[in-house]
Amino acid sequence: MFLTIVSFLFVFAVITLAHEFGHLFLSKMNGIRVHEFGLGFGPTLFAFDFHETTYKLNLLPILGYVKIAGIDTDDPKEQQTPSSEKYFNRPALAKLLSIISGPVMNLLLGFVVFSIVFAIIGIPIGISNEISTVSPGSVASKIGLIPGDKLIAVDGKNFKNPEEAITLIHKSADKQLALSILRGDKPLTFSATPKYNKRLKIGLIGFSLKALYKPVGPLGAIISGFKQTVSLSLLTLLLLGRLFIGQLSLGDLAGPVGIAQITGQYAHLGVSSFLSFLAFFSINVAVLNLLPLPALDGGRLLFIIIEIIRRKPVPIETENKIHYAGLFLFLLLFLVLTVNDLLRIFRT
Repeated sequence: MFLTIVSFLFVFAVITLAHEFGHLFLSKMNGIRVHEFGLGFGPTLFAFDFHETTYKLNLLPILGYVKIAGIDTDDPKEQQTPSSEKYFNRPALAKLLSIISGPVMNLLLGFVVFSIVFAIIGIPIGISNEISTVSPGSVASKIGLIPGDKLIAVDGKNFKNPEEAITLIHKSADKQLALSILRGDKPLTFSATPKYNKRLKIGLIGFSLKALYKPVGPLGAIISGFKQTVSLSLLTLLLLGRLFIGQLSLGDLAGPVGIAQITGQYAHLGVSSFLSFLAFFSINVAVLNLLPLPALDGGRLLFIIIEIIRRKPVPIETENKIHYAGLFLFLLLFLVLTVNDLLRIFRT
């Protein structure tokens, strides 16, 4: 539990810092003043002023924010800010760079982390038949499987590729299977019934097989990191499209509690798996933030496009009201997802 909490807070802190730093840096570079840069919410633990911006570390280190002059019009510093340094008075290009920089930094973070992981351990090329982890409380744990066991056959059938054995397990929810295992030099047989996972819609026993990696040089790692960033961005868009047309439901999504659980699982798998998840999650955050919806960066970008088309900005007060309404709806969505996460935990 402790590792899950710490890893969850670390992932959110790193992704938030990258995102908000993007907004901070590009806003200042384009002549837009930033009143405040904060990590977390609640009472302030530490704060200092630097170049007309207050930097804060708050008690609850989850998410963060930047207060941009001309957007956060209720900030006390707004009255002392020159009109030329306020967001709504800057050219459309300056606004666009200020807003899009957050998601771009998340994409860059994902790319850099993936490249580092690939440079250190190589690029994944498949899986072996050796069990690397066994989930606590899972079917695998209850029947006695342990890391280091080798999966030889399922129901007496040998497979050329371990992936084929895993596919058979996924398709055999609630059906008893005979697992032939080699533990050291000793052959063993275990009976296991894959448990149906409603979210993934597959049967799971609760173990993962050790990944195989191919060493690559620095250039190969960078190229692979770029390819992985692009492919995961497209995959996120594909899943969002499936959600939009009804092929996925809200019940298939994870809320804060579910994300914390997943983060903990990857943390238990080792540093490389944990960092890969951080990169994956950062790319997801980037893509989601670019959706043209109120309260998201994509919503702000939509108003900039409207400004370019009509050659006149929408009043910032009107824009903010729309974003506040969108924020309220997103908070409701997070509440629903959190309830779903808790119900899913209690049902297992």
